[in-house]
Amino acid sequence: MEVLLSAVASDLVGRLVSFLISKFAEPGSTDDVVRLQRSLLRAHVVVEEAEARQLTSRAMLLQLNHLRGEMCRGSYVLDAFRRRAALPGTVARFPSGRDAAGGLSLSVAVESMEAALGDMKEFVVLLGGCPRVGRQPYSAYLFMESCMFGRQMEKEQIVSFLLQPARDLDVLPVIGPHEVGKRTLVEHACLEERVRDHFAKIHRLCGDDLDVQGQEPLRGLVDTDQRSLIVIDFAGGDKDEERWRGFQSSLRRRAHGESKIIVISRAERHSGLGTVPPLRLRAPRREELWYLFKALAFGGADPEERPELVRVATALFAGIPDLTSFAAVSKTSASLLADLSARSWRRVLRVSVGVTALQLGAAVPGGRGRPEEKAAYYHPGVPVKGGRSAPCLFYNRRKSTGVSRSELPKVTMLDVAGGAVPAGEKRFDVLVWQSRIPPYASYVATCDMERAAQVEIGKRRLVNKRKRGQLVSKLSVTLVA
Repeated sequence: MEVLLSAVASDLVGRLVSFLISKFAEPGSTDDVVRLQRSLLRAHVVVEEAEARQLTSRAMLLQLNHLRGEMCRGSYVLDAFRRRAALPGTVARFPSGRDAAGGLSLSVAVESMEAALGDMKEFVVLLGGCPRVGRQPYSAYLFMESCMFGRQMEKEQIVSFLLQPARDLDVLPVIGPHEVGKRTLVEHACLEERVRDHFAKIHRLCGDDLDVQGQEPLRGLVDTDQRSLIVIDFAGGDKDEERWRGFQSSLRRRAHGESKIIVISRAERHSGLGTVPPLRLRAPRREELWYLFKALAFGGADPEERPELVRVATALFAGIPDLTSFAAVSKTSASLLADLSARSWRRVLRVSVGVTALQLGAAVPGGRGRPEEKAAYYHPGVPVKGGRSAPCLFYNRRKSTGVSRSELPKVTMLDVAGGAVPAGEKRFDVLVWQSRIPPYASYVATCDMERAAQVEIGKRRLVNKRKRGQLVSKLSVTLVA
């Protein structure tokens, strides 16, 4: 009887444990982690090899784009799952508001990843017949910061437009939001050897260059005997369309019939300037930004061997709301890559997290009234000499291309994060980041400690005012009672 009762009790306990495991643990989570790791490695190999090839088939580019998206999503889910596993009893959240797995369970991520790889069998066979390009693929950690990320399909679409037979001064609009990579994409397309061999001249203009009085400004710009490519970057001014009509009319009379134009703009209304459907660039997804952020921050190091740095990187990525573009991710990751120590990364974390975005009352002098010119970022505690910290206000962010390092500010954001603020300086320019890929954009901002002190005083007054309001409210309730 005792043996029977013991067997029954053992069976009940076993069932209870199995029920609790199935209720509170993700089914097959260990197996799913291993399967997802293997799938990500296989996908990484395929994407890396594809990036080293010249793909012209749109179907293959679509397949590659899909696999890259699944790879980024799978990496995002796996890292989020690991973070959640390292913090028992908590659910890690990213700024998107979804759960730690990015709204996608581990098992679903595995199935989606394996399905995407299963569809790539014919792709891998056809890939062997595609010629190699003369550069390293972007997806290798050591070369990722020097190449364009995830725009191979869009670049090939631009190259295809440029090389196809022209009708009459064809125009392709490239439309997208701020810092989505429009100029970088177009510049990479223009640097293609096929494009440079096809056009005798490649000109880069801005909207202000389109003020054509007669035909004199077009002399030397275009030639009736040679094909020319003209890239026009519109700033979004009120007179852009008027300038464009006059410029296009004059250009038609002087340019070679097979010359072509690319229009770069944020404004959707400029999509109507094209003779072909516009190329619209979407903002990068969160999982794509995380994949790029981690790759650039670690450089040639293996994140698997630096779990502490992965935790800091995750907290940094989750705590900075401004990490919404490839450029913003590259700026922050450059500060991390400069020193792969936990102490340095935690210092960057302390400086970056807690930043408050503000709007200045007026645009900066000499600016064009763009929203980013009015934007300011308040850092509550930038380290200064003597072991102290002081608030700092960064504003007047401006972007330039093709500027040599000697012409840019000597103080970098890494210097500011490390406490190397110029002695006695209350206002100075800072090199936020300089891109290593064409068109080699440089981002500079003004660091103002005097205005930051005023912001700090204003914040304290606001807090005190709210406290007094709460105190008066409590007293009123007490008197009424």
